[in-house]
Amino acid sequence: MVLLSESHFSRAFERIKQDSVEGNCILFVASDVDAICACKIFQSILKADLIQHKLVPVSGHHDLEKASKTVVADDPELRSIIMINCGAPLEVFELFGQREEVQIYVIDSHRPFNLDSCLPESRNVFIFEDVSEKSKLNEYLDAYEDIMVDEDENDSDNDGSNDEEDDDGRPRQRRRLTEGGGEGLSRAEIRRKRQRQQRLLTEYYESGVYHANSTAGQVYALATQLARTNNDLLWLAIIGVTSQYIFERIDTDKYSNYISILNDDVTRCNLTLGEGVMRTGDSSIQTEEDFRFMLFRHWSLQDSMYHSGYVASKLGLWKEFGRRRLLNMFAKMGFSIQQCEQVYTHMDKELKEILRNKIETVAPLYGLTDICFPSFARTFGWKQRFSASDAVYSLATLLETSPESAIRLGEDVLWNQDEDWDALEEVEGEHGDGLSSIRRRWWMRNFYTVYDSMDSAEGLERGVKLCMKVQRAVVRQSTAVLEKRAVRVIKNFRTVVMRDGPDLQLFQHPLTLSKLALFLTDAYREHGNRNLPFVIASYDEAHESFLVVATTGAPTFGHTRKNPFGIAFQKAAERTQARISFDSFETSVLQIHKNDLDLFIENLFVAA
Repeated sequence: MVLLSESHFSRAFERIKQDSVEGNCILFVASDVDAICACKIFQSILKADLIQHKLVPVSGHHDLEKASKTVVADDPELRSIIMINCGAPLEVFELFGQREEVQIYVIDSHRPFNLDSCLPESRNVFIFEDVSEKSKLNEYLDAYEDIMVDEDENDSDNDGSNDEEDDDGRPRQRRRLTEGGGEGLSRAEIRRKRQRQQRLLTEYYESGVYHANSTAGQVYALATQLARTNNDLLWLAIIGVTSQYIFERIDTDKYSNYISILNDDVTRCNLTLGEGVMRTGDSSIQTEEDFRFMLFRHWSLQDSMYHSGYVASKLGLWKEFGRRRLLNMFAKMGFSIQQCEQVYTHMDKELKEILRNKIETVAPLYGLTDICFPSFARTFGWKQRFSASDAVYSLATLLETSPESAIRLGEDVLWNQDEDWDALEEVEGEHGDGLSSIRRRWWMRNFYTVYDSMDSAEGLERGVKLCMKVQRAVVRQSTAVLEKRAVRVIKNFRTVVMRDGPDLQLFQHPLTLSKLALFLTDAYREHGNRNLPFVIASYDEAHESFLVVATTGAPTFGHTRKNPFGIAFQKAAERTQARISFDSFETSVLQIHKNDLDLFIENLFVAA
């Protein structure tokens, strides 16, 4: 395995370029906004060098295993595999058949890595690492290699041989006990060192999963090194980074680092003709302070604030008192209720011009101290203007909403028609672990719809309209949960089980369920006694199973917390013999049979 720091990304691409002369290239891409943005940037780089490649979307481990047995195994000329947001926790060299001629490049924000992929045996694996993690990751690798050496030596002693080879006769090339810090140490000191290293590795794996960066940001760094950047790729990088921040996968410090880098490129690539001057067909990107209430350019000011987790949690908008506070804030700003109920584009021009100043002045009086954050917006000629957060909300909704649900909500989304999706849906129902889920039937259609919509004003607009209606359902469900006191506290986490309701079918995608969990987390962070993780289950009646998602909200807004529920889920499943499927790349997501859910949750324990 080779760890690639950012300064060496271009070297990896040169290897891909050389290998493409005599072989094929495959991109495996996870089904999330950041990954799809990274994919489009990477494809742009490949196309610039006329490198032929195949795109294979994957929604989980079952898709990767299936592709390994078909797409990979059936291609003797394959030379490069690029894994975007889908390879970090896996032993990828073994997954793809340990083919020596194939180089595997992992660009993934998920942590922790599977350290088995980091051993010398996996020297065909190249991992794009985050510079902020380099020293810590090297410490984990040293500890892992030392412990593996000890195990190998014990096996060698038992076999009476010091020479160890793999099954194929290739030397392992691991460090011996006396290498890398073992010289001059007594056996007791070496034993204590190994105990410290074992604790270090236990902490690495069991402290929880987290996201280290944005894959779109990493691939954009590669484009920068190759001098291939343009406004379209810059916009994709901005969307990817913003999606990681909005869905609380990276904290404010990491986001601010990205913003400072992207801001320089925005300035360089978008020279203005003068204040207020716009060229015909202009598609420029501008820096701006965005608000923490969603889609305000496309919604009314009142609806935008009411349906945003940040404002709703601070003001307690699920209560009558909270709703009165919101109206009182509008009055203090000097905005009439009639104007606040108007769609933003129909508000008085004078009010729109003073909106930002009024909000920055009045909002802190109501506890909304972080109402703005640095961001960007893009103009699509005279058609429309979208902030980065607008694009993220739009694309995420197109990714998570089934075509049937969109029709039920009254939105006519122009879904991708490149394939006969109806025929594919007939064979895409199984997870491969004895359980099924309804989203298996439509996720790939949604993937390509998002892929097509990223640089389309019309596509983003359709996603925005759908997002408004989905977000109303999220807030309706959250309000019902809070008003009915449907939240149970079990040990040291909160849980909600959704067994029925008019909006139940909307909550059959992990992203939608995570939005609900984050909304409830914000509410309890501001108004609850303790800030506890949330475990939420939504019933899939057609397949007699529950989709379960666990989130760990940070103590304060703008921070993140590691999610330890992946291991907790596995241990609870072992104790209860529950029928479950871990098919998602997010370890805190699972599908479980309806008869096993209650006992599973009762046996779920996560360290405080």
